[in-house]
Amino acid sequence: ALDLRDLYDVRSQFSVVKQQKLHKRNIYRITITEKVKEILNDLDLWTDRGLQDHPRMMFLATDEMIRGYVAGTFLATGSINRPTSTNYHMEVTANSEGHADFLIKLLAKFRIPAKRTERRNKTIVYIKSGEDIANFLILIGANDALMEFENERINRDYFNNFQRLENINIANEQKTLAVAQKQIEATQYILDRKLENQLRKEDLEVALLRLEFQDASLNELAEEYYNRTGVLLSKSGIRHRFNKILALKEKYEERERELEE
Repeated sequence: ALDLRDLYDVRSQFSVVKQQKLHKRNIYRITITEKVKEILNDLDLWTDRGLQDHPRMMFLATDEMIRGYVAGTFLATGSINRPTSTNYHMEVTANSEGHADFLIKLLAKFRIPAKRTERRNKTIVYIKSGEDIANFLILIGANDALMEFENERINRDYFNNFQRLENINIANEQKTLAVAQKQIEATQYILDRKLENQLRKEDLEVALLRLEFQDASLNELAEEYYNRTGVLLSKSGIRHRFNKILALKEKYEERERELEE
């Protein structure tokens, strides 16, 4: 690839400046003092009105030129946070609001939606979607960065999905325990008041099984019931029997309330 020295036969000076505030990052500068107007004119940054903060849209006539311009802008002022953090975020600091709108239009040509905001007197063009950031990296040809970004995004999404499944499992377990507690209380109520004769034999068997296996799910109770009786019951069949047990408890509780009145 040709550089400025090859194209214009000029000397350049490279320097590194350390930021003193915030992140204390390095700022890399290339200083050119020869043929400046010629170079800026060739880049469509110098016109009769003087120095411009971005070229005209017609100057970037091909997709390759747009990719090169966007890549250069990102290298100069852009950053992407690691996808392991809470939110996906890519940003570029624009020279002005007009420059920001220009960048947004360029990205829109490749169906990459971007927005702008103001931060500490600077205009920021940003992208928040992980998919759009990946497409941005494809656009500028940052293949190694794309692979790293996508790998971390996959790992993060896997962890998040795993955590969601864990939360669902915890919620289901809590629901199972709450339902089981109601069944235990109903069974104990019936036994304390010697109301067993109000239940069919198979319903009482399920009730007593619940007292023995207080933390078991309905499926686990159905399996244990089959092991003991040889009778195959579904989860809904077990639930149906407990509904009758709960209904019996409610019936006698209602009678007790009426007597108290």
